[in-house]
Amino acid sequence: MEKLIKENKYQIFRFIVSGFISTSINFLVYNLIYSIFKNIIFASVFGYSTGLLSSFIFAKIWVFKDNSQKKILRSFFIFCIIYFLGGLEMSLIVFSLNKLLIDHKVSWLCGTFIGALNNYLGSKYFLFKK
Repeated sequence: MEKLIKENKYQIFRFIVSGFISTSINFLVYNLIYSIFKNIIFASVFGYSTGLLSSFIFAKIWVFKDNSQKKILRSFFIFCIIYFLGGLEMSLIVFSLNKLLIDHKVSWLCGTFIGALNNYLGSKYFLFKK
């Protein structure tokens, strides 16, 4: 793990920064849509979708610098699968740790770490591999 971090520290940094930016976009769109339509489900789906799309764009262009000729829709579909699995892992970790009476905030941090690790490694080794 230490070797992976050392060899990819700038890429990991860009991944973290792009994650914060994409999460911010998600939140801003969510708030905007909710303030206009007052529909939390629509706002959540639209916010999450824009955050996911921005995350994909950042990953392709800035984090992994992928300029391959792969079909964009196929790549985005694989990206969505990777992130769906990361979200599932995160949810399972949060639920499991919280059941073990670990504080819900600590549970969330552990789950977020595992989900982000899945998303980084899945993107690096399955989607944007060189």
